[in-house]
Amino acid sequence: MAKYFSNRWIAIALTASFLLVLSSSLQVAALTTPSSSKTIRSQKQHDYADSSINKSIHSKPELSRRGFIGSCAALAACTVLAPSSSNATPLHQTSDTTVNSNLIASAIEQEKISINPSTIPALTSFQESISGFISGSAVSTVKTLVKYPLDTATVRLQMPNTQYTLQNLPKLFSGSFDGIVAPLLSNIPAGAVFFAVKDATKSALKNSNTGLPKWALTSAAVAMALPPYWLIRNPSEVVKTRIQVRADGYYEGMSTIDAFQLALAQADGNSTTSGISELYQGYSENVLYGFPADIIKFVAYDYLSGGKGKSSVSPGEGAVYGALSTGVAQLVTTPLDVLRNRIMAVSKEEQDRDVKLSYVDRLAKIAKEEGVGELFAGSTPRVAKAMLSGAIQFATYEETKQKIGQLFIKK
Repeated sequence: MAKYFSNRWIAIALTASFLLVLSSSLQVAALTTPSSSKTIRSQKQHDYADSSINKSIHSKPELSRRGFIGSCAALAACTVLAPSSSNATPLHQTSDTTVNSNLIASAIEQEKISINPSTIPALTSFQESISGFISGSAVSTVKTLVKYPLDTATVRLQMPNTQYTLQNLPKLFSGSFDGIVAPLLSNIPAGAVFFAVKDATKSALKNSNTGLPKWALTSAAVAMALPPYWLIRNPSEVVKTRIQVRADGYYEGMSTIDAFQLALAQADGNSTTSGISELYQGYSENVLYGFPADIIKFVAYDYLSGGKGKSSVSPGEGAVYGALSTGVAQLVTTPLDVLRNRIMAVSKEEQDRDVKLSYVDRLAKIAKEEGVGELFAGSTPRVAKAMLSGAIQFATYEETKQKIGQLFIKK
């Protein structure tokens, strides 16, 4: 137990460090610009100040997106960038700069211009894809490190005739970080690809004016993102599951390389095809599990957040909504999780005995032979893991998406 808590604190420390580095990097990227372009940027933004102030004074109180951003850019240029470009030949006199700066500030005060998230320009599909890729990487890293012990406990409780119980927690959590290297290495690119494809697809459908409701857009986007996601993640998931349950030939402290070699050795035949087939054991079941789980999660999240855009949801709100929506989604789909983990835990040769059974027949077989309760085995640590995972996912995701979106807008 002491070893488990020690490892967990290490994981939390690594997570905090990752978030700190990510946040710092984004802020530096947002503030840093080439020194050679400062003069040009200052002059362009200074020129735009005149047109922006005229629009803000002589038009309606509600500014357009472009006008609002232009005014803010002009104010920032006059107050921050202009003094640093003293060596350049100004397009107007210095007194004009001061007057324009004061006029902008006065206009903002008189017209009571406030920062409204709805005035922020929408990102393109490509920009959504890039921000989703970066956000997905951050989410996957944090989630994998923090939730792994609970994931290990869940998988162990779901196995048939398991020796693990909730009454013996030290044994249940012993070696709970075994096998973490493989999913950590694969979940980062897999999560990045998932959110990149999902966000790009959703943005493209929304911009094409299909007229689909938001839940349908989310469902279509998730359906497009899941196959490539599990294409990347499945091999590590197979190895991770077998290490966690101490499957035949797998042992505590086993290295990731040895686990992969053993999985390939267990393949039916020595061909490359059979080895790949072994590592993709349970691929279809993973996709079938992931679709309803992610649909319920994202649709519930959109409902709880009131359909707000990503710029309107704070990290704190994202954490609460994410925890609730993910907890519900994971509880409902527990039977599908039990089936997929059992399939991945044994070699393809052992699984071939049930090859003629359909997906539904396999679920029915578990319920008939072991009881309906076994379909919800491990639900307690699973829901706890889900709520923790959801809170981290959406808090990290929303925060990162907002910062990436700000970088695109500033450019």
